[in-house]
Amino acid sequence: MGNLLQPNLKWEQRHRLTLLEATVFWSGEISTGTLINYFGISRVQASKDLTLYQSLCPGNIRYDKYLKRYVVDDSFKPGFMDGTTGELLQVLKLQQQNGYETLIALVGNLPTVEIVNPLARQIDARVLRGIVQAVRFKFELEISYQSLSSPEPKTLQINPHTLVFDGLRWHVRSFSVTHNDYRDFVLARIHRVSILGKADEPPFTDTLWNKWLTVEIGPHPGLNDAQKSVIERDFGMVDGKCVTQIRAALLSYFLLSMRIGKDDLHREAMEQQIVLLNRDEIKDFIFF
Repeated sequence: MGNLLQPNLKWEQRHRLTLLEATVFWSGEISTGTLINYFGISRVQASKDLTLYQSLCPGNIRYDKYLKRYVVDDSFKPGFMDGTTGELLQVLKLQQQNGYETLIALVGNLPTVEIVNPLARQIDARVLRGIVQAVRFKFELEISYQSLSSPEPKTLQINPHTLVFDGLRWHVRSFSVTHNDYRDFVLARIHRVSILGKADEPPFTDTLWNKWLTVEIGPHPGLNDAQKSVIERDFGMVDGKCVTQIRAALLSYFLLSMRIGKDDLHREAMEQQIVLLNRDEIKDFIFF
């Protein structure tokens, strides 16, 4: 973390300054309106926060008279956060999960917790900043992308619309101007990004992204009744199954993370435990 967490800063101030710093670092800019809308404070208080931040972290932000907002300076050094890709991505996951970070920040005396995390893919902070800004402001990007099917990185033009975490890795859902279709680009495989300007409206919508599918999961039929009851309780199943809605574009990622959808009925019941019940209904959207 940054080294500016002085004891004379109130918790509310520190919280606002941390958000201010994170916003301007990752998005490239911030206005008093952002602080007003997020925290419900007055314009005077928002201006005081910006002035205080500038005094604590000189050279990090500057006011752009043309844009009428504060922008990140090239000499930026984090004072209240790590400024790492892992930090931002963790916040994005918490935000998607109903803002649990607010509860964690307020609750004291939490139990000891140990988490087994998979190895994280390395993502360039400059790449992530470019992607975040492109998603937020609808920019078109030129990227250098290394796929497994090509020996050398390729230069592509994309219009990103959503960051996605599939449980193991991050990718960005984008319209590929180069390919004239929608694709997923793994963040760790993007070596370089350049902002080309405002993106044109794609010629067609992202059909797979907009289409929702029903997925039904149940206990492996090879389990006995007692074992099935355990699995049903584990997953909160009703009438022997749990039902969830998944975007068609994300279906394969979900099934892979749950280890279902391919050969699950043929695996040993005690090892597999759960199976996909309605594969025939959604098989056209499974890409493995």
